[in-house]
Amino acid sequence: MATAQPATSAAPPEAVGPAHVGVVSFLAARAAPTGGFWIALAGGVALARVAERRGARLGFGASAAAMLETVAIIGPARFGVPLTQALSAPILGRLHARGVGFWPQLAACAAVRLLHNAVTTAFFIWVIAGGLDAYAGTYDAIGRRVGLAVGTSDAIALTLISLLLWAAFASTVQVLVYRHGLRAWPEESDERQHRGTPSAGWWVSVAENATHTPHLRRFDPRAVALSAVVLFVLLLAGTHWALLGAVAAWLAAAWLLSRPDPEPLPAGLVFASVLGIGAFVFGLGGGLGLDTAVRRAIRAGLLVMAATWLRAAAGAAGLREVSRRALGRLRRVPAATEAAEVLDGIDSEGRLADAARNLVARVSEVPKRPRALLDAVLSWVVRESAAFEPAPRRRSRELRAAAADVALVASAAAPFLAIALG
Repeated sequence: MATAQPATSAAPPEAVGPAHVGVVSFLAARAAPTGGFWIALAGGVALARVAERRGARLGFGASAAAMLETVAIIGPARFGVPLTQALSAPILGRLHARGVGFWPQLAACAAVRLLHNAVTTAFFIWVIAGGLDAYAGTYDAIGRRVGLAVGTSDAIALTLISLLLWAAFASTVQVLVYRHGLRAWPEESDERQHRGTPSAGWWVSVAENATHTPHLRRFDPRAVALSAVVLFVLLLAGTHWALLGAVAAWLAAAWLLSRPDPEPLPAGLVFASVLGIGAFVFGLGGGLGLDTAVRRAIRAGLLVMAATWLRAAAGAAGLREVSRRALGRLRRVPAATEAAEVLDGIDSEGRLADAARNLVARVSEVPKRPRALLDAVLSWVVRESAAFEPAPRRRSRELRAAAADVALVASAAAPFLAIALG
């Protein structure tokens, strides 16, 4: 009688291992209060390696899978922190494979960073800060304290200069680190390292806290995701008190009814407070008045709390399944199929703490000098990528929308009535 063979991941191991490293690095970058760019460099090198060795499609697929896995683990808040490197790493990997020099790589990397930062800055100006006048008004209020008059054109110029300077600096560092990492990567790396158990640092704590126990979900994760999208759209539509109150009430009721995972809540509350305070400062400093500043601050906080509820109510497994199904519907889009295959093989959630401990052990063995630390991190990237075993391929979870799921989505649109009444 034949013995059934275990299912294996369809994605090549040389893509799944680096994608796992991308998850560890990008997850830490999103969780850290500062320094996300530096932390994400390790994951970017690993993803650039995939594109260098296996082509742009698989490189972008591995990059997308790594980002989606971080969303499944901690939700969509602060998604943009490692996004520039997730987008540019496959490009730099392919350019490196073709022998393209430093300056063209720098130009490509800087273009991606400028575009991404311009979009996020525009979102902050018009959605969080309250518009260009309020944004410029805050600059003017600060300038007047030191005897300078800052007009709207001056504020725009200062913002553009800061974006250009950051793009030049960060892109130079990124390209230099990637080129060094790719050149030092062994041609054949198939090491299986024994993971020690050093004392935990902050990175290990983040990884351990990201290992979740399953929760019994009340709602279909597809309904939760769709409801969250509806809330985002409604919140972007305005800041009427009736709308804000209706959304807040809906979120409170949904939180009580959805059997959420409480783990994302503390980080969500902190981020909501930070973004809300920023919106209030820009609104008040920009001359919008106390009422408008408070409403914009509340909206900023509700945007974060809607994202927090999404992760808490859908769960890591639920968001992962939603991502798989979305990628399946987008299979005609280049790299979508590859992203789905890599996502099936990652399943990093239960192995993050081991990876973080392995990094802490490697870094603790070297002198605390920039070059030595960089080489230690890059050595960890190579070994962790090679040592990671792809998860067995799983069947898709069976999802059945019930009447409660339909009611959830329908009720999410109810705050729209507040706009009409307003």
